[in-house]
Amino acid sequence: VSGGLVISNIEQRTGWDIDYNRKLAQIAEANGFDYALSQIRFTAGYGADNQHESVSFSHALLAATTTLKVIAAILPGPWNPALAAKQIATINHLTNGRVSVNVVSGWFRGE
Repeated sequence: VSGGLVISNIEQRTGWDIDYNRKLAQIAEANGFDYALSQIRFTAGYGADNQHESVSFSHALLAATTTLKVIAAILPGPWNPALAAKQIATINHLTNGRVSVNVVSGWFRGE
């Protein structure tokens, strides 16, 4: 695993469809997972070109589960800190404290 991604020659059977990802979150929760991480990338060289925005995506996963906690990744450069804090605080209130934040720096040259 590298950066939360599986580095393997085995065909990856995942997708970015929101219903599919909600189902994965529910399966993870049913199998005892406590946390999920929603990464953020604006460019991707590993076939993940259709990623959702992390904060909104995290909220969708939280709305589909009852106990799973989701860590939303945020790149500080493009985000207004006050707006990001307000969004996370609102989601945290709506989900009874089940959201956390991972502030990350860009590591792709384009970011």
